[in-house]
Amino acid sequence: MILALCAGRTAPAELRARLAYDEPTQRSVLEAERPGVGEFAILCTCHRTEAYFTSAGDESEAVHGVAAILPGLLPTDQHDLEVLVGTDAIEHLFRVASGLDSLVVGEPQVLGQVRRAYALARDTGSTGPALANIFGRAIRLGRRVRSETALGRVGLSIGSIATEHLNERLGGLGGRAGAIVGSGEAAADAATLLWKQGARLSIVSRSKTSAARLAEDFDAPSYPLSELGAVLDKSDFAVVAVSGGIAVRPRHIPVRSPEHPFVIVDLSVPRAVDVDGRTDVELRSLEEIPGPESPEVTAGFAGAQQMVADEVARIERWLETRQSGPAIARLRGRAEAVVADEVIRALSGLDLSDQARARIEHRMNTLGMRVANKLLHGPTTTLREADDATRGAIMRIFGLD
Repeated sequence: MILALCAGRTAPAELRARLAYDEPTQRSVLEAERPGVGEFAILCTCHRTEAYFTSAGDESEAVHGVAAILPGLLPTDQHDLEVLVGTDAIEHLFRVASGLDSLVVGEPQVLGQVRRAYALARDTGSTGPALANIFGRAIRLGRRVRSETALGRVGLSIGSIATEHLNERLGGLGGRAGAIVGSGEAAADAATLLWKQGARLSIVSRSKTSAARLAEDFDAPSYPLSELGAVLDKSDFAVVAVSGGIAVRPRHIPVRSPEHPFVIVDLSVPRAVDVDGRTDVELRSLEEIPGPESPEVTAGFAGAQQMVADEVARIERWLETRQSGPAIARLRGRAEAVVADEVIRALSGLDLSDQARARIEHRMNTLGMRVANKLLHGPTTTLREADDATRGAIMRIFGLD
C-alpha cells in the first residue's frame, strides 16, 4: 500500500520552514532505520515537504514510523499534516508532478524536483518496485502535461510570476537595476526572465562560487552576501530566493519613501526578508502575487486534470488486476485438482499397463483442463476487473472464500 505524509502548500509556513530539508538532510533521513516502513522517498520543493512510502505491516504504524524520523516534526504538528492512502496518495503525486498543486499552475521546476526526489531515494537504496512504478508514471505524466496541454505553452513559472509583477509595479524593466539574491533554480529562472526584459542584474549569494557561475549567464557582476547592502543601494528592486531563513534585514535595504518604495519579491521558503514594518519597502511573497487566469491557462488546467484522472484510472485497473491475481490462481488450482482427482477415480478400476495408464491419464487431464478453462473463462475475466465485493462473491460460489 502506498501512503503519503504531506506538509503541503496549505500547511503553516512555520511548519514548512522546519521541514525544508537540504539534500544532505534528506539523504540522512532516507538512510535512517524506519521500523514498520518499507520503501521510502522524500519530496522537498519550494512550498512542500512530502514523504511517500509503503507499509511493512500496519498502516498507522508506518505513518508513525515516518513521522518519528522527520527532523523538526513535533507531536503538535499532526493536525497540520495530511495523510493520504492508496490511490489518493498516488493521485496527489500525479497532480504535483503535473504542476496542478503548485502556487504557479503548470510551473516546470516541480517536475525536476520530483525526478530528483526519486533519484535520491534510489541512490540511497530506500525505494523499490512500488515507488519506482508510481514515480515513473508521475514523471512521464508530468512531461505529457507540458507537451500536450496549454500549460507547457504559456511558460508559467515562479520566475515569470515575479517578473510580471515587477514589470507592472515598476512600469517596465528596461534599464532597471535589480538584485538577485540567491543562485538556485528559482533565482536562475527569475534572473533569466528579468534579463530578457532588459533589467540590469547583480547576483548576490552566500556562495561566491555559485553567484559567479550564475552571473556569467547574464554578463552580470556577482557579490558575496556581506556586500548585500551596497548592492541593494544601487538597485531599483530585488528578487530573493534563498534557503536557510532570514538573509535580507532592514539594515540591508536602502531608504526610499512610502510613495516610491523599494520593491522586493521574496520567493524563499521559509521567508528570507525582514522589513521590520518599514513603510518605504514593498515586500511581496509568491503567495501574495496572483497568477494569470487567461482562457489558455484555464483550458490547460482542465486538460491536465483529465490526464491525471485517466492515469489514476489506469493504475486502479492495474491494482485491481494485481489483487485478483491470487484469486485467479486459486480458482485455476482448484480446477486442476478436481480434474486430476476425477481422472484418477475413472482409471482406478481399469486393468492397464503403467505405460498405457500414463498415456491415458495425460490425455484425460488435458481434455479435462480444456473443458475447465472454457467454463472458467467468464469468472476469470470478471475477476480481473472485479471490486472486493464481486471478487468475494465469486470465491464463495466456488467454495474458495
